Amino acid sequence: MTAANFWHPFGLFGFVCMFTPIIIAISGRGKMHCARICPRGSLIGKIGAIVNFGLNRPKLYYKKWFRPLLWGVMMGSFAVMLILVVPRGIDALGFAVLIFMETATVLAIINGILFTPRQWCTICPMGFTSGNIRSFRQKLLRRNTKDVTA
Repeated sequence: MTAANFWHPFGLFGFVCMFTPIIIAISGRGKMHCARICPRGSLIGKIGAIVNFGLNRPKLYYKKWFRPLLWGVMMGSFAVMLILVVPRGIDALGFAVLIFMETATVLAIINGILFTPRQWCTICPMGFTSGNIRSFRQKLLRRNTKDVTA
């Protein structure tokens, strides 16, 4: 993200950060990205260890509909942003991805400081996507196992 602030096309590497957890989840490793690889999770873990107010999580975070809503809002706004900037070229696209990544990082840091260090990880849209892919794979594997044994 730092390099992308100086040369916007570097922001396109944000797609690597978005697609890596999906590829890992599809390969059968579930949310391994969240626990071991995610640079945002590592950053907020370190910042939250230094500065943390330890407030209780808002009750909203516990609602079953909150994560899908957050996912929809973030992915929907990202899709609209992409539709608007793709015709403007690589520089604008890289900048749009950068802004999206920086916004998510700021939200993650705020959550980490206010609540627990990796609070964002419980509502992260990429973790939500990876978890859903994992669940879908498990259902498919169970269904295929039943078909074979029947």
